[in-house]
Amino acid sequence: MKRYAFLDANGTVLNLIVGNLTPDEQQMFLRDHNAMYGAQQIIEVEPDTSVWIGGSYTDGAFAPPPQPEPLPEIVEGESEVLPEPEATEPA
Repeated sequence: MKRYAFLDANGTVLNLIVGNLTPDEQQMFLRDHNAMYGAQQIIEVEPDTSVWIGGSYTDGAFAPPPQPEPLPEIVEGESEVLPEPEATEPA
């Protein structure tokens, strides 16, 4: 079975499907994915290639999506009150 990735104009992977599609079927799927998700391109993906929905496709290579920022770490202990900064006169 072949795998096909659908990409938007920025190279973001929107979806991945598996099947043996004719060129006409590929164009029908691309038209539908364009209407639903804004897909601009369909590409065939090799079986051993990792693909991530939300990842990117650049220069023939797939990359995973960016990781979210880590949550702030809660530190136990006493709080410190910082003094207010002194006002300065405009120059």
